[in-house]
Amino acid sequence: MTAAIKQFIRDAALHRDAIGESPCQVRSFRRGNALYFLKTSPAIYANTTYSVLREAAVLQWLSGKVNVPEVMLTAQDTQQEYMITRAAPGVPLAEHLDDEQRALALFREALRQLQAIDITDCPFDSSAAVRLRELEFLISEGLIDADYDFDAWPGLHTPQDLLARLHATIPDEDLVFSHGDLGDSNVFVHNNELYFIDLGRGGKADRWLDIAFAHRNLRDDVSEAIATQLLPTDAPTKRTFFEQLDELF
Repeated sequence: MTAAIKQFIRDAALHRDAIGESPCQVRSFRRGNALYFLKTSPAIYANTTYSVLREAAVLQWLSGKVNVPEVMLTAQDTQQEYMITRAAPGVPLAEHLDDEQRALALFREALRQLQAIDITDCPFDSSAAVRLRELEFLISEGLIDADYDFDAWPGLHTPQDLLARLHATIPDEDLVFSHGDLGDSNVFVHNNELYFIDLGRGGKADRWLDIAFAHRNLRDDVSEAIATQLLPTDAPTKRTFFEQLDELF
């Protein structure tokens, strides 16, 4: 841990946050009445969307465009990258899933806000080609999620099978700003305002990336009928592509 990070945390107790499946480690701590998060990523992920320095840059670019956590400090050493953010207020969208129409409305509003962001000067490329190069690196380094499940997609048996399928089915892209991991734990709700967290994969990407994730979340955790209502029209080929792209991350 760098001297700057230690100085910011001082003698506060760090509490491990076990939510999430990325290789990043997240710990919370308090200074006075304020809650903060220390997020770290191993140095090997520096050129991937797991990089917390990339995430910090995305958060800083988004500040003033949508509600995101305030970046307090970043640092790095030979072992890790570090980011300290102020906690977002409110509760995760996940706590609203019991109210089906409310959950649907919140996901619709999240998509509306994100896709309304002007990407003319957005420096973050999260397009399919970039993400596939990232996936090739993760596979080559043995860094993929080992708990993958290809049962839903006949003909896929190995990560290499999936990579080949993705290369063969890469879609034409309608680029917007994409969260990259839009799920009910990464959107917080406070006084009817939305706050977005965990934006390491944020950047220019096809509009169906976030739609596919929101649809999957509603389908799996609410109902197929509610998930269908999210879609004014459907693009099942794109939804399948982005669900498959996510399987090894």
